[in-house]
Amino acid sequence: MSTLYWLNDDLRLQDNPALNAAAQDDALTILFCLDERRLKTDRFSNSQMGEHRWGFLQESLQDLSIGLAKLGQPLNILAGNPQLIVTSLLDSGRFHRIVRSRQHASDKTAIWQSLRLAYPNILFEEYDSTTLYLQDKVQFTSRFPATFSEFRRALDTVAFRPSSTRPASLPAPTSIKLDIPMVAVAGNSRHPRGGETAGAQHLDKYFSTDAASSYKDTRNQFFGERYATGFSPWLALGCVSPVQIFELLRLYESQRGANESTGWILFELMWREFFRWHAGYYQAALFEFSGISGQRPLTSFYPERFFKWRDGKTPWPIVNACMIELKQTGLLSNRGRQIAASCLVNELGLDWRCGAGYFEEQLIDYDACSNWGNWQYIAGVGSDPRGGRHFNLDKQAEIWDAAGAYRRRWAGITPTSPLDSRDYYDWPIAVGPVDAP
Repeated sequence: MSTLYWLNDDLRLQDNPALNAAAQDDALTILFCLDERRLKTDRFSNSQMGEHRWGFLQESLQDLSIGLAKLGQPLNILAGNPQLIVTSLLDSGRFHRIVRSRQHASDKTAIWQSLRLAYPNILFEEYDSTTLYLQDKVQFTSRFPATFSEFRRALDTVAFRPSSTRPASLPAPTSIKLDIPMVAVAGNSRHPRGGETAGAQHLDKYFSTDAASSYKDTRNQFFGERYATGFSPWLALGCVSPVQIFELLRLYESQRGANESTGWILFELMWREFFRWHAGYYQAALFEFSGISGQRPLTSFYPERFFKWRDGKTPWPIVNACMIELKQTGLLSNRGRQIAASCLVNELGLDWRCGAGYFEEQLIDYDACSNWGNWQYIAGVGSDPRGGRHFNLDKQAEIWDAAGAYRRRWAGITPTSPLDSRDYYDWPIAVGPVDAP
């Protein structure tokens, strides 16, 4: 008998409680499912995984495969429907146990529950490998905290989970016949580079500077040297863990001193934590138009407006610069994301889900819990007690891009054509003077 370890957003060897637990057996199969449905388009014409995300994922899988090979384990990468892939493996009768890191988004939790019901004689084990807290520490008795502040206060004295060591060895690979073809992945030269090795190098480089001591002063910038921590791409795929970052942060503070900026890094890790457990609690409501509030916003979907927002052709140069950077690089600053999201919801009156879906397609650091939770926050259907966020776009540009450097860098210009080519009655909108009859 053998254990099946099902990888998700935990693509690393260091501080991986799920991998360490899976290794406690005589034989082991390590699986990553490439969900081919992620490469299809949604109702808004967004692909759920664009080329930037796909390239970063390939590099991360390739790096993990190299690390596992040194421990005598192959990485089995299979493409298709994850539930059908795992079902096929469990039907082989070779596994008495399946292990994974705890998942929080509803699509991942639903598959797990369905499989547990279908295979009552197989042990299903989940471990908290992607969060700061263990699940039993965030079991709120009556309701989930309504706001981030309440969540943070409730856990103020609760200790984070302990880190785990890198396995020195792994069991022998299970001898099985896979009827589903293996998928080969190849690294792509890009910046940032995916994988645990690159993630660890980035952490070491960041904390070797004094950037953490001034982070609060730079975090709202659009670009610049070390203006952001840059941790999120590797966090999103689990190439590094939040506990690893916390431990390096504490080491940095012990050597260079703690201040408001180092505290802000932990503050943002806590925001990520909030959205993880928030998604686990609200499940499918995270993706619904009315959000967790149950209140449908007064927005709709106008394809022309959405495509102009997506392609950086709105009347607001600062928004256009953000969208062009996102499309070309798969990266966007925190300030840029809030500005772009506010524009889509408030200025363009669009269904917030089309914007969330486009971010899902493009962002290298896409994380379902944080992405959809933050979009609900902006749209006023999430956890924000103020009912959404509406940014003054001109004021944002004046404050954060006063000299226009960011807009010039990404050619964020004002188009000469109107936002809409047709009016409410579906008549073409005239451009330029119209002769009187």
